[in-house]
Amino acid sequence: MIKRTFLVSAALPLIAAAAPAPKADPLAASFRAHVAFLADDLLEGRGIGSQGHEIAANYIAQHFARLGLQPAGDKGTWFQRVNFAESRFASEGETAVMETGAGKTITLENGVGLVLSPGDLAGPESISGEMVFVGYGLQDKSQGIDDFAGLDLKGKYAVVLSGAPDGMNSEVAAHLARTSKGIAALQAGALGLITVRTLKEAARLPWEKFAPRARLPRRVLLGPDGQALGDGAGLKVRASIDDAAAAAIFAGSAMSFADVQAAAAKGPVKSFPLQGRFKINRATKLERISSPNVLGLLPGTDKTLAAEIVVISAHSDHVGVKAVGSSGPKPGEDRIFNGAMDNASGTATMMEAATALVKAPPKRSVLFLATTAEESGLLGADYFSRQPTVDVKRIVADVNIDMPILTCDFGDVVAFGGDRSTLGPTVAAAAKAMKLGLSPDPQPEEAVFTRSDHYPFVRKGVPSVFLKTGWTDTKGGMACKDAERAFRLNSYHEVSDQLDLPFDWAAAAKWSRLNTDIIRRIANGTAAPRWYEGDYFGTAFAPTAPKAPKPKAR
Repeated sequence: MIKRTFLVSAALPLIAAAAPAPKADPLAASFRAHVAFLADDLLEGRGIGSQGHEIAANYIAQHFARLGLQPAGDKGTWFQRVNFAESRFASEGETAVMETGAGKTITLENGVGLVLSPGDLAGPESISGEMVFVGYGLQDKSQGIDDFAGLDLKGKYAVVLSGAPDGMNSEVAAHLARTSKGIAALQAGALGLITVRTLKEAARLPWEKFAPRARLPRRVLLGPDGQALGDGAGLKVRASIDDAAAAAIFAGSAMSFADVQAAAAKGPVKSFPLQGRFKINRATKLERISSPNVLGLLPGTDKTLAAEIVVISAHSDHVGVKAVGSSGPKPGEDRIFNGAMDNASGTATMMEAATALVKAPPKRSVLFLATTAEESGLLGADYFSRQPTVDVKRIVADVNIDMPILTCDFGDVVAFGGDRSTLGPTVAAAAKAMKLGLSPDPQPEEAVFTRSDHYPFVRKGVPSVFLKTGWTDTKGGMACKDAERAFRLNSYHEVSDQLDLPFDWAAAAKWSRLNTDIIRRIANGTAAPRWYEGDYFGTAFAPTAPKAPKPKAR
């Protein structure tokens, strides 16, 4: 007995050593392969208009073709070509000359006390006009806001405070600040917008950190007729000035700039004319750029519901290659912004959802949309919303994927906008099925709901959510919050956002399965998603659409 026991005991290590390794998850391997290709140096950061981004777009299209999706771009192709006008300064320096109410003439240099955008016309320009202060420059009938009411702005500059008054819902405030200022100023006949900063904005972003944006290129969407598209497209000038310059142009007016800033910290500020004139001097050169959205359609299986379309979107572009210059990289240093997390990971999620869904197509049709120019201001998604290749009235939901943090085994998910429509409970049910939590927006002050490619769909009245990994890990700790913070501090829009980040590919596979299940639940649902009654965005952009009663808070 003793001898036999010894023999069995001695054999145990051999048996353990010979045991097969855990089977690798093929989805994790496939997901990694997509990210590896899209974030490879060959693609040179996937900047719009570059060969690298064209390679990425073709890679996605070929994946759709292999799966048997239907091309849903222009003229039976996989692509929707999006055209842009990119403007850069042709001058070595630009100025603004201010004639103040105190009888002084002050000259501001671009990049010092002035941040000025290039123009829309090639060649030198001098554009001069009087100024009118229009408070925050907001206009929204549903909110009873019209800072432009009764003002004469024809041929003048509209001087506006940054942001929106405190007390408004942060997402509504961000939406109005982003859109209504330019739209209302253009409709009023203004030459342009001059932005002055609130105390809150000055504390959030010191001028010395804002000023380097002065000479960046500007990209504007072009419609099929070659004309500019976008909120306030057609305004000749967009500029910001520092606090010292703002104090000078408010001199001799109804309120000093210090008084305006103090009043703005408490709420809206009334409009009034300013003394003096504002004149900008610049020279612009223009270049036309073309870049594709990629679209593939999976037809639904239900004769009735197949007419409705659920969109899953992810942007395929990134920010390209770091320019060589006095502050640029040294010879031999990495110059490529590979964008592995942002947003090769989101694009891989969309591609893997397509792979899974074609095996058992849902009742509603699903449109897979890889957008371009998200990094330039959501321009590819904006173009699709304005010039859709499918009937936008057929689109019942958009689920957008942008930069999930996949360096941590996440225990929850955040659905930005999930509290605004019945998409929220759908996401919650899918998360619960995978033993994941659904957490509220952890940073509502950032108004993330207005900052990715679902937002143009929202403005077309489509219930939408923007999905991201949450902050808790599977052990109940906050390791994923630390992982996101580390990524944002060290790798967001940096050359270090590449494949050698500590990706958790098992977590990536879990993320992919979650998103696929969310899409499947939406596409198989008995009823199409609906905005909640009383929601601002549903009321503003889908006023006649059926609404759902909002669940009571628990």
